[in-house]
Amino acid sequence: MDAQHSRGQIMHKTYSGQSLTLLDPLLSRLLSIVDPKIEVMSGYPANCSVWLTVYYQRKSRQWSYEWYDRVGYHRPTELGSSMECLMREVSDRGASHQEHLIARRAMAESVFFEA
Repeated sequence: MDAQHSRGQIMHKTYSGQSLTLLDPLLSRLLSIVDPKIEVMSGYPANCSVWLTVYYQRKSRQWSYEWYDRVGYHRPTELGSSMECLMREVSDRGASHQEHLIARRAMAESVFFEA
């Protein structure tokens, strides 16, 4: 290796883990095209002051949740008590009636609908 350094040639090793991390954003983008997240519900759950969005991916049959917890974006006091559930079914993003029912049941089981 010292001979390579003296001639100005340095060999760099690539590791499979390193190349995977470079491909992750590309693979993630490709997956979002092939199996897009469908917004099913969004709003302020009961007993929460943070906005929640519930997604479903049909091909992989996976549910995911995203909490929007940023300073200045919490439940406005004008909306009343945080005990009240203000989640709504999103109907303009392609979610089916059955997906709404499943999301509603999952929310109820996780006590986010309880007052």
